[in-house]
Amino acid sequence: MKLKMFTYVDDLQAAINFYQKVFDATVGENFKNADGLYELCEIRISRGTSFWLAERKGDSAIEGDANTGNIMQMCLMYDKSDVAKLEKAYSIIKDGAKILWELQPVEWSSHTCDLIDKYGLRWCLMID
Repeated sequence: MKLKMFTYVDDLQAAINFYQKVFDATVGENFKNADGLYELCEIRISRGTSFWLAERKGDSAIEGDANTGNIMQMCLMYDKSDVAKLEKAYSIIKDGAKILWELQPVEWSSHTCDLIDKYGLRWCLMID
């Protein structure tokens, strides 16, 4: 059994570039329209860790106001040896984000944060 998480965003092309930069990610499986632009795109963060992006507007997407940031949260857990990667990701993803918790130590982790990024996705980045 596999789980694919699809997230719908405005300005898909910019979002793909943003998440590639945040996570040093690559584009995985994808589908493009006749104009050569992405319709669906897998963002591969690391081996076995990915999520999908799709344009929020269109025939099969929900348009208009959407309740974002409080329905689902993606928690990306870094190894203790990857503190620098987490800090780099946080320094980029916080741009334009609604910060719920700044990157900080908590009882269960040396580094954790909680934010809703500029595309409306809620993230927890933490050291496992």
